[in-house]
Amino acid sequence: MIDNLGFHTDTDLHTELATLNRQITALTGRLDIGNFYSWEDRYNTGSQLASLQARAERLTDEIAEADADTDRLLNAIRLVGDPTLGFIAYVVYGPQVLPVPPMYEVRLIERDGGYTVPGTVRRRVPADQVAAVERELLTGVVAPGGHARLWGRTIRAYRTQVTAY
Repeated sequence: MIDNLGFHTDTDLHTELATLNRQITALTGRLDIGNFYSWEDRYNTGSQLASLQARAERLTDEIAEADADTDRLLNAIRLVGDPTLGFIAYVVYGPQVLPVPPMYEVRLIERDGGYTVPGTVRRRVPADQVAAVERELLTGVVAPGGHARLWGRTIRAYRTQVTAY
């Protein structure tokens, strides 16, 4: 994604996973050698390794989803004929020009600041489920312990944003 100043803001998930794997390998080697100053140092190293492994698993799932989305769009663009013209048509006219049904991203946003409420972005939503997801997000925000109750707001302070891709 390019922000309004022209800077590339997306992280490269594959590079991040490679970095995590290097850190996991280094910590595993350190645990195998076993040269620690204290039991606390060994315990902390083991905990850090477990944390990195769990993060790597979550990142692997996120990479699989992102790659599936990219492959879906790339295959649809190739079906148009010329990949360059298909990509230009997708950028200019949106996903409706491609021969696949669009998927949707639904997110909950505060009306006054445009702030996306944490944990309320739903990707890969089919067209027939968009309304149900919008209802789920709006009712979840006003539920006990929800964002609206936490910040002393009502449901009118929020709106949903639906983006096709």
